Amino acid sequence: MSQTGRVSYKWWLTIPGVLVFLFLLAVGFLRFRARAIEVRIRQSVVQALGERFRSEVEFDAIHIKVFPHLGVAGEGLTLRHHGRKDVPPLIRIEKFSFTAGIMDLLRPVKHIPLLRIENMIINIPPREPKKDQPPPNPSRGNKSAPTVVVDQVICNDADIVILPRKAGKDPLDWDIHNLVLYSASADKPFAFHGNLTNGKPKGEIDTQGQFGPWDADDPGGSPVSGEYKFTDADLGPFPGIAGTLSSTGKYSGVLSELQVEGQTDTPDFSLDKVGRPVPLHTDFSATVDGTNGDTYLHPVNATLVQSLIVAEGSVVRVPEKKGHLITIDATVPNGRIQDFLSLAINSDKPLLTGPVKIKAKLIVPPGKEKALEKIILDGQFGVDDAKWSSPALREKLESLSRHGQGKPEDEDTGSSVSDLNGSFHLEHGVINFSRLAFSVQGATINLTGTYALRGGDLDLSGHLRLQAKLSQTMTGTKSFFLKAFDPFFAKEGAGTVLPIRITGTRDKPTFGISVFHKTINKELSSDKNKQENKSSPK
Repeated sequence: MSQTGRVSYKWWLTIPGVLVFLFLLAVGFLRFRARAIEVRIRQSVVQALGERFRSEVEFDAIHIKVFPHLGVAGEGLTLRHHGRKDVPPLIRIEKFSFTAGIMDLLRPVKHIPLLRIENMIINIPPREPKKDQPPPNPSRGNKSAPTVVVDQVICNDADIVILPRKAGKDPLDWDIHNLVLYSASADKPFAFHGNLTNGKPKGEIDTQGQFGPWDADDPGGSPVSGEYKFTDADLGPFPGIAGTLSSTGKYSGVLSELQVEGQTDTPDFSLDKVGRPVPLHTDFSATVDGTNGDTYLHPVNATLVQSLIVAEGSVVRVPEKKGHLITIDATVPNGRIQDFLSLAINSDKPLLTGPVKIKAKLIVPPGKEKALEKIILDGQFGVDDAKWSSPALREKLESLSRHGQGKPEDEDTGSSVSDLNGSFHLEHGVINFSRLAFSVQGATINLTGTYALRGGDLDLSGHLRLQAKLSQTMTGTKSFFLKAFDPFFAKEGAGTVLPIRITGTRDKPTFGISVFHKTINKELSSDKNKQENKSSPK
């Protein structure tokens, strides 16, 4: 072999060795560089996050690797808003990791394709006037924090806790899983999508929308908007009610005060298992105070079977009783009485049908009692042209109508169609009627008393007013002898006024009228006393 050939051969042997040497040198340099700039990256991250979120930043650990690509991993990232240690940290992240280009070792990271986060807790402090907030730390300087854009953030578990304004109140807690952020940056809005399991009523919520930009001075004032879908929520854990609720809607505002609009559907809503399941649909708008979960309902339109209910009120948390106080003013401008009775009476056939108007105030105090036991309801109602389903009851009402008109033997006279109105107070499952008026053609009954929703027990008393005179309600000899007593029972423009009492149950009511001779003797005795008082000397 020629000398030229041997030199060429040696170079071919040397080149791979040189390349390996250079490669190892580069690896060594990069590893040294990575270790050398780890402190710098930690400092730059601390400065960037601190300025962006107005917080003191701490790391338990941060690690950088070079091969096969540049990777950054950290543990125990903590941000304390304005350095406060009297409240939970603004952000706490158990673990995070991301990759970047190799050149980012030599320059600040401005773009991250994918950031992975495990177990993140965000504590939103209560909104306070800015003058009461601690001033920012001058040591951070006035330079703007470098903008970092993350194409995608994947967080397996995120917990957003909105702290209450008043001490002692429970925070509002949103436990989110499968949270994904898109084109995330602290200085501009970004899209998000997440799923969360609602605790009570238990069900899955799917939500997506836009968040930001982040308000560093007032995190609770950071804008958020989006839409949600809430499915298969079991109402069973709430004492006294049952059904499966689904809801869709949208929200907008800031974290601490959201405007929510949506609708709910509960096809099998029932009350304390005393009645039958009925469909309930609502269209609502509300303001949610994110600091404590208090909800203020703007006019809500609810449809129970076919009856429209217009309501407004509030759902306010009562921390000392670990529950919510519900206060609602409701009106039913033109409903159906059978729709409401279905909630209280388990029967295939409605007890009563007819148009109804209702005005009521509902209060549901916090507590573990069943709904029927703790509901407080005050209101007035009116049912026109009501029709009763029981043939026996219709027959009795027709008989009452005939007697009230003074035509007891006229089978073509009399009607079971009635009007019903009154004022009531419901508490502990018992309705107390301060006024209950019931009328058929020729007769009116005015009552006061109670009605138990659970067992259906009746205890009502009052007066029966008839259009006809007492003697006209009878025939034959009885009619003749009763004519003498007509003046004693004619009062206030009515032909006859008789004491009446209704007892028994809703299925088997008993109508009782005071014995005639006792009432007559009382009237005669009263009249005799008046005459004796007139004739006696003063």
